[in-house]
Amino acid sequence: MSNRRVKLLIPKDRGEFIPLFFTIFLICAYVIFELYVILPIIYHNIFTYKEILHLIFGFYIIFNLIGNLYLCMITDTSISTIICPVLLPSPIVISKSKEKIQQDIIYYHCNWHYCHNCEINVPARSQHCHLCKICILKHDHHCTFLGRCIGFRNIRYYMCFLIWTWIGLVYCNILHMDYTYELVGTFSWRVIIACLCPFGAWLFGLVDHFSLILSCICSTSIMLNLYILFLIIQQIILIKNSQTWYEYIKNIHIYQIGKNFQSNLQLVFGKRWYLILFNPLISSQPYGDGMSYDINIMETNPISTKRI
Repeated sequence: MSNRRVKLLIPKDRGEFIPLFFTIFLICAYVIFELYVILPIIYHNIFTYKEILHLIFGFYIIFNLIGNLYLCMITDTSISTIICPVLLPSPIVISKSKEKIQQDIIYYHCNWHYCHNCEINVPARSQHCHLCKICILKHDHHCTFLGRCIGFRNIRYYMCFLIWTWIGLVYCNILHMDYTYELVGTFSWRVIIACLCPFGAWLFGLVDHFSLILSCICSTSIMLNLYILFLIIQQIILIKNSQTWYEYIKNIHIYQIGKNFQSNLQLVFGKRWYLILFNPLISSQPYGDGMSYDINIMETNPISTKRI
């Protein structure tokens, strides 16, 4: 089991070692920077109760961030964990789409189909990933920065990782503002330029070499914050619409059956969806087996059933 987890931690594509290393490096760099640069300057190396609270909250963020990252990477979301039939089950979803290409896409995606790469029959919503070199159960997308696919079993950890990364960056930005105020005594146009455009401020002599490094870290945290917020909003919209990223690109809406947002959250994150954000170790299995889903009968042939 331990050997299998180690293998899952290693990206199948060697080219993804660089973005994965970059992700881990940024996490470590921010933790070290906040602990050994920001907090000592703000509190003047005096161990106060405020600094203790900052440390407790900071380590809680790190625990959730690293925990969800690790579980996302070691969770096997491929079809190798299920028993696939030798013969393809009878197709039961027939689209009424007027465009033949769109009809073929929906017909193929909403039924069991044969994967020529894996040489096995795979269930609906499963797609082959050419980077992971295997079919992924309810394939959403391949995350280059983590070096693995996001699918049926690990999307919970992926979402929590994004949310806690965003919370951590917001927290860092708040500390950076306190640090800047403590360092310069006020917010000025020079400080704003240094944070938003550190190299420009350095070229025009507004900051020194050490301040350039600090400004780069501060500006990077702001840009990453906005980027990760965009990813979170994007993923929430997909969950609300009962879609994966692949289905959004292919304009497939057959799994939108009119359920409310809370029901869609339970389908993806399980019955205890409201607790998973607080601890990555909380058990909350997504509904279903990853192979059968409710479909919108308005998009299918009247003789079709509602379950595949």
